[in-house]
Amino acid sequence: MRTQTATSSLGEVLGVSGADEDDLYAAMDWALARKDAIETALAARHLNDGTLVLYDVSSAAFEGRTCPLGKIGHARDGVKGRLQIVYGLLATTAGIPVAIEVFDGNTADPKTLTAQINKLKNRFGLSRVALVGDRGMITSARITEELRPAGLDWITALRAPQIKALVQADALQLSLFDEHDLAEINSPDYPGERLVCCHNPL
Repeated sequence: MRTQTATSSLGEVLGVSGADEDDLYAAMDWALARKDAIETALAARHLNDGTLVLYDVSSAAFEGRTCPLGKIGHARDGVKGRLQIVYGLLATTAGIPVAIEVFDGNTADPKTLTAQINKLKNRFGLSRVALVGDRGMITSARITEELRPAGLDWITALRAPQIKALVQADALQLSLFDEHDLAEINSPDYPGERLVCCHNPL
């Protein structure tokens, strides 16, 4: 193993002459013990009040059986019935990772949001942030119960049935796209929210 890692480009960049699995585990233990301090330093460098923060989750399956976080959950890779973990990543709009957190493998995406809000507000000391996430995570319930009470803003997308309801209620008129491919509308179903619509010719 050491002869293989000694010739990798990463080894050259980091000045590592060689590393085996024990070295790698030791490095991960070292990073884990300093995780909060590293994330706080990254947040201080890359995030400030009034910024957008990207958040998304994914999962990773593994073969072991002793990890307490390993659970059977939504299989994003299509392989069902395997233990997995779920992890959430906070990043800047440039894609620079700032913080990561691991959850039980059966944790639903929206349920990971609470930890991120607490991290942004309490550990990173940010009071004005817009969280950007997909529509499976930033749900109406999460907006009402967590984001609004925390004083955070958000950017997400509506699901197809919600868009159809806007069209049926005449809040969204397709003639808006006759001259422009973007339009901003209001709807009583979304009080205090800006709805930005984009024309998709397909």
